[in-house]
Amino acid sequence: MKRLALLAAFTLVAGTAAGAAPGRSLRGDGLTLSLPAGWHGLVGGGVVQVADVPLPRRARTSEGLVRVGRGHVHLMVSNGGPWVPYLPQFRPARGPLVLTRADLLPGGMEGFSGDDRFARLDARLGGDMVDVLADLGPNPDVGAALGKANAVLATLRVLPSRVLRSRNGRLAADGVSVHLLPGWSGRIEVPAGRYGARMVLRAARGGVHLTLLELTETPVGDHLDLPLALTSRTVLASSTPPIARRVFSTGGRSFDLSATLRTPSDLPQLNRLLATLTVVPRPWTYRCCDLSLRLPGTWHVALRPRLYPVLKLYGPGILVVLTELRPGQRTSGRLLRRAGGRFSVEVRPSSALPKADAVLATLRARPRT
Repeated sequence: MKRLALLAAFTLVAGTAAGAAPGRSLRGDGLTLSLPAGWHGLVGGGVVQVADVPLPRRARTSEGLVRVGRGHVHLMVSNGGPWVPYLPQFRPARGPLVLTRADLLPGGMEGFSGDDRFARLDARLGGDMVDVLADLGPNPDVGAALGKANAVLATLRVLPSRVLRSRNGRLAADGVSVHLLPGWSGRIEVPAGRYGARMVLRAARGGVHLTLLELTETPVGDHLDLPLALTSRTVLASSTPPIARRVFSTGGRSFDLSATLRTPSDLPQLNRLLATLTVVPRPWTYRCCDLSLRLPGTWHVALRPRLYPVLKLYGPGILVVLTELRPGQRTSGRLLRRAGGRFSVEVRPSSALPKADAVLATLRARPRT
C-alpha cells in the first residue's frame, strides 16, 4: 500500500459512524471506520486496518504479518491524499464503496501469504484518493467474504477538507498565494489531517485546470526560484488530454504541480497565472547521508552523493561548500569537527562567514561505524 507522502500521527477514538453498528471507531489519516463487535482495529504506518482476527502491533508497518484463516477477513484502507489528475485510476465514487468480484486480483500480493485471495479497489472519495485492499484468506467463500468486508467498508468516511475561497481576487493560505487573473476561478482545500498534503490549490479557466499540492515532506524535487514557468518538456507523453507536471521545492517547501490542458498551446495562459505564485520561505531540515542541517527557507542544497559526500549550500549571496573528509585526509580550508566526523568548510564570499557559521552550528552527524 504505497502512499504519496509521509503521514501524520494517528489516533484511536471511541464512537460510532453514522449507520454503523455500535462499537469503536478508528480515526486517522483523514478517515474514520467503525469496528463491528469482535473485530480488531489498528492505525499506523499509513494504513487503517480492521479484521476479525487479532492484529499484532507489528502489523502497523507490515500488514503481511496478519494471519487470516479461512472464513476471516483483513481489510486495509489508506488515504493517498487530495486527488491529482495524473492518477486517473482513482475514479470518482460515492460512498459506500463496495468490493465486487470484478475487484478480485488474479494472483497474490507481495509480502502476504501466497495462499490468500485478495480484492483491491482504488477510488476518489470525497476528493481524496482511497486505496482499499481486502485479504479474504485462503480458499474463501468469495461471496460471503466480500459481504463481510463490505459491511465494514460501508462505515468508511473521509473527513471533509476546509475550503478557502478567494479574497480580492487572491487565493492564499499558510504563506502560499496565487492571484486569480480574469477568467480564472479557484479554491484552496486544507485536509482534515496532513496525511497527503498540507494544502491543495485548485484553479480553472475553460478547459485548463491547475492543481498545486504543498507536500508534507521536507523539500523534494529540484529547487526552483519563482516565478515558475512550465514548458512542453513537462507535458507527460502518454496523457490524454495533455497533463503538465512538475515536482519542485522553493522557500523550504515541497510542491507537486500538475495541470490538465486542452492542447499544449494552453501553456502560456497557465504560465501567466503561475507568474503570480508567491511562497513565504519557511525554515527546514535537510537530512541525507547520516547528516542533518537546519536551514533558513531562503537556502537550498545540492548534493554530490558518494561515500564521503560534498554538500553545496546556497543562500542569498552566499555559497558554503561542506565536504566530509576521509580518515587521515587533510584540508586547506577550515576544519569543522562533529561527533560523527571531520568536515572541510569553504565560504564564499568570506564576508558571509557569520551567516555560514549560524547554519553550520546546526550540523549533526552520526558516527561512522
